[in-house]
Amino acid sequence: MAVEVLEHTAEVGLRASAESLEVLLGELAVGLFGLITDPGTVQERETWSVEVQAEDLTALVVEWLNELLFLHARDGMLARRCVVHEAGPQRLQATVWGERFDPDRHPRGIEVKSATYHQARVEQSGGSWTAVVYLDV
Repeated sequence: MAVEVLEHTAEVGLRASAESLEVLLGELAVGLFGLITDPGTVQERETWSVEVQAEDLTALVVEWLNELLFLHARDGMLARRCVVHEAGPQRLQATVWGERFDPDRHPRGIEVKSATYHQARVEQSGGSWTAVVYLDV
């Protein structure tokens, strides 16, 4: 798994690294839903198109995860796979494949309330990207 879970008081953090910003954002999405349920139980039955805008790159990452949490709350969406088609410092477009939560098939993991700006960061160094985001649980 390319995403590492970080322990923190009343929060849990995700640290991800990838060769591009688009892959990094996809890894964070899959890591987020890996906290919510066992990703091995999620099938690609539906798709969601997601577009997010923000003031800067760090805000974009936080708002991306919060938009996914909104879709989870509204639709019961569980992401199995995510492809970010376009990502820049203020905008991203993505497609998420997954299905709606089914308590008979999807074990409950951590209830994630929101992604926070607390110690959030996105960095590019050489040929790779790294992000750290803490989630309020």
